Amino acid sequence: MNPPTGLEKTSRGEAFQALLYAIILFWINLYVARDMFSGSSHQMGSMHGFWTALAAHAGGSWFHATWWPYWSMGIPFEYTYAPLVPGLAAAIAALRGVSAAMGFQSVTGLVYIFGPLTLFIATWRLTRAPGASFAAALTYSVTAVSQLIVPDQDFAFKNLLGLRRLFVTVVWDDTPHVAALTFLPLVILFLARSIQTRKPIYYAATAASIAGCALASAFGPVMVMMTALCLLFTLQRGHWFGNLLLTIALGMWGWAIAAPFLSPSLMSAIRQANAADGWSLESFTAIGFTLLGAAILHHFLPRWTSDWRIRFFAMFAWVSSSIPICQQLLHDHFMPQPERYKFEMELALCVVAVFAIRPLWNRIPMTIRCAATFLLLTVAASQVRDFRKAEKEFTFPVGITGTVEYRASQWARQNYPNVRIFMPGSIGQWTNAFTELPQFSGESYTMAVNPSEQNADMAILFGFGTPAQEAQATVTWLKAFGTGEVAISGKDSKEYWKAFVRPEKLEGVLPVLWREDGVTIYRVPVREVSLAHIVPESAIVRHLPKAPGDIKETESYVAGLDDASLPTTTFDWEGRNRIRIHATVASGQVLSVQETYHPGWHAAIAGRSQQVLKDGLGLMWLRPDCRGACEIVMDYDGGWELRLCRWLSWLAIAALAIVPIGSHLRRDRTTG
Repeated sequence: MNPPTGLEKTSRGEAFQALLYAIILFWINLYVARDMFSGSSHQMGSMHGFWTALAAHAGGSWFHATWWPYWSMGIPFEYTYAPLVPGLAAAIAALRGVSAAMGFQSVTGLVYIFGPLTLFIATWRLTRAPGASFAAALTYSVTAVSQLIVPDQDFAFKNLLGLRRLFVTVVWDDTPHVAALTFLPLVILFLARSIQTRKPIYYAATAASIAGCALASAFGPVMVMMTALCLLFTLQRGHWFGNLLLTIALGMWGWAIAAPFLSPSLMSAIRQANAADGWSLESFTAIGFTLLGAAILHHFLPRWTSDWRIRFFAMFAWVSSSIPICQQLLHDHFMPQPERYKFEMELALCVVAVFAIRPLWNRIPMTIRCAATFLLLTVAASQVRDFRKAEKEFTFPVGITGTVEYRASQWARQNYPNVRIFMPGSIGQWTNAFTELPQFSGESYTMAVNPSEQNADMAILFGFGTPAQEAQATVTWLKAFGTGEVAISGKDSKEYWKAFVRPEKLEGVLPVLWREDGVTIYRVPVREVSLAHIVPESAIVRHLPKAPGDIKETESYVAGLDDASLPTTTFDWEGRNRIRIHATVASGQVLSVQETYHPGWHAAIAGRSQQVLKDGLGLMWLRPDCRGACEIVMDYDGGWELRLCRWLSWLAIAALAIVPIGSHLRRDRTTG
């Protein structure tokens, strides 16, 4: 007997059964996660403060090009992070009248609850087996299957019942990843329906789901590509080329919706920023490992089962599992952060395991099945109880004002509100959740698109050479990037990460401004607080530093900044997209602006356009065509690429309604 296609009409009994299962799944995960909607726990060792800052300060940046002056010497808002999670956090905070931190934790609760639910819905609609789909989603809810294959620590069978999904979502940094994973089952369902039916309503749903994945996390597009490849090799293989063209078109539609936050220049910059964790010669070993397993499955799966859904989930389980397996066994990878793909691995393995066992399960005598079901449900109930207890511990409210992250940030805000500061580790992650201080760094390292900043960051944290050389290089880098204060966390500090190799290196070198709980804020002796400076053109850094210790040109630039014979300037923000600078310019002198270069910045003097140039540090400079006192106005509009991406996104969003409605109207005219 052939398996159902998944396109059959749904009976009332099946719909009622599915609704009951969905309610149970919803209740179980809501029961576990309910405290996430009533209090914010402030996990100081996580990136929660990072997303809270985006939610708190974004304003209208979701909808138009805006400069983000708080991190990495300023960056386009689109370069900060995938926007879905902080955007939802901001919306929830506004609707509920709560803090941005509470809004973020509410989003965490929502994606924790709806992840198993979307898996159930997609699996049920594809297989028309609500009972087995419920078993797969429940298994995904209460187990950590990956720990039997690639454990995070030492292997133990008890780790199967670990609370990994809860822990890494609530305590660590995986809310965006889990949000993307929540959309993934919908991508699978709607892309399969698009291939099977060629209906525009499914095209639109597929594009929207792909965009949801992409806007949630950088892992989203990778998930989508893995899904598409596995579907192409398991579903309607006789129409492979047509399915490929359709899949590419739907993928491009989904990308167009997310285009402002996945522009070509941003993707290129991210690829360069993660080059050290990317491809190497060993990567070919890793990809060969994945391809070998996929080839074996592609050859043998049709002999083992005629059900394309089992073939698909088996193929997807292998592709997603092979990435962390290869890293753990061979220490090779072809994807950055390979261990992070355990989430996708668990989702697919839960479905494969349940549907592989299903034929054997159905042949077991009814009395034994009932007894086994009772046993499994009691285990699941115990898991839910334990998860609930753990969630209460994870979300226990923290007295935020007593943390060193809060106190250091507030002291800097109250005493030096307009001075760029280097904040380390967890303090940097949380500073802009509490303040609007401009930071040297503060961004996610995967989105750090300026290689000069990364070199400087490594030199400041990890150092090189003798202690005296390290201290000198640290001060040089800080001055070069317009940083007037630096906070250093000692080995005994309450800052979570304690990344400084030599935290004592600036002691006696720079004046101390503040010291508490092992964290010291030093004053960097900059000649002027302004982020714009008149310097000799010969002082401009022309070449990208090759390493943290490559500071010869940077030292020449800093000498120009420190030259007391040069005139001072004033630098004022007028909103986030305009800078007004007053300077006195002489022949042979140029204006250096210590904000990150981006082609979206334009400069003018008395209405005359000025060319904005990029130096070797990734900062801006220009040759003012004036002498004496000058007023330079700089405006940011995102540049042609981001403007084009915004228009493309609005058109793609409009098409979500136009394409299905247009198809429906054409069908009505044809049948009429």
